[in-house]
Amino acid sequence: MDVGSGRIDITPEEPFYLLGYKTPLRNQPAEGIHDHIFINGLLICTNLNQKLFIATGDLLELEDQFAATIRYKISQRYGIPFANVIIGVTHDHHSVRDFHESWEFGKFNEQYRDFLANSFVELYEKCENNLVEAKMVYGDDLVLGYFSNRNHPGQQSDNTVSVVKFVHEGKEIAGLVNIAVHSTVLSGSNMLLTADLAGNLSQKLKDLWGFYPLMLIGCAGDSSNHNDRLARDFAELDRVTTGLAEKINHIELERTITVDNQPLRVLTLNQEVVNDKKAYDQDLLERIEGMKNGSIKAVGSQPLEHLIKKCEAQLKEPPFYDVVPMRILDLGDLRLFVFPGELASAGGEMLRNSTDKTVLIAGYCDGFHHYFLEEKDYGLSFETIGNPVPSGTFEKIIGQFCQGSELLDSQS
Repeated sequence: MDVGSGRIDITPEEPFYLLGYKTPLRNQPAEGIHDHIFINGLLICTNLNQKLFIATGDLLELEDQFAATIRYKISQRYGIPFANVIIGVTHDHHSVRDFHESWEFGKFNEQYRDFLANSFVELYEKCENNLVEAKMVYGDDLVLGYFSNRNHPGQQSDNTVSVVKFVHEGKEIAGLVNIAVHSTVLSGSNMLLTADLAGNLSQKLKDLWGFYPLMLIGCAGDSSNHNDRLARDFAELDRVTTGLAEKINHIELERTITVDNQPLRVLTLNQEVVNDKKAYDQDLLERIEGMKNGSIKAVGSQPLEHLIKKCEAQLKEPPFYDVVPMRILDLGDLRLFVFPGELASAGGEMLRNSTDKTVLIAGYCDGFHHYFLEEKDYGLSFETIGNPVPSGTFEKIIGQFCQGSELLDSQS
């Protein structure tokens, strides 16, 4: 197996706008740059000349069409199958807005959008140009004390952190960290560009490992450091990322992952999501009234006024229909679940238990389609209040993934 890695700075030139936290503050240009934002990439090539490319950027989300355009450009230019290209984000709430065509605050900048798309393409070439023979090693562990279930204080989210490293001639040269946590140490009042938790954690791990690991965010829909942080400033960001880096650095890599001599397989899945508009609107009206008179409480960080406005906005929306594209990629002993949105943290253990293979979960990849939380949590927090995705959808998605996983195992 050969592996190539790369990193490209995507920090915009000023002036620019921030993306994340739907606050009118972000109608004003950013006040400056605290730390730069990047894309990290990994290209894996087997001895059967099968390739898998993963790249994640310090960004909030990617619109579906934009992500598909990037994947198509890479596929056409370099001859890698479209399905073998995974383009994701770290879900950074203090990233650049300018490439996003439909966000409600800030301004779209076509020049930056083109620069960003070309940066992903350039990153692939960079990875391809430094391919070296390597072995892949893996380890995971429970990491506690820095993030948890943000809607249920004291309860874990998916606190299993997975580490993959690539070793060339006895030296660790590249890798990734699969972690399920929102990159949201700082609050929406921050107006400085920053990579926040995920990007700064990559920097801290580089100081320990000698390379920048790609940050792959898993099932983080209800996972953050909301109940664990001591403040919402850059000093707290430094404390959190330093502490997490120290814990992740001690994860033992006990497993060698074999990918050669085995075909790369892709299973594509789709989940149609349909909401009953009449029933949904009635629920919204009852919820609005309940929040106004105090009979309905909510958990999480969002004030009731925000939730009421969110519900009122949904009343004006047309009937909801969506098709959520998902896929499973098998590369030897490695299985990746790819999902374009925010899955409840409970999905992490379910997906890892669906197979004996080594599992990585690529959330926030190849587009973005809402929150998908467990049915039991519906109506409790801002992720589900005013969310047109009906309860039970998370369970259907995980069910599809697990059935697909079982099918792939039966064909091995």
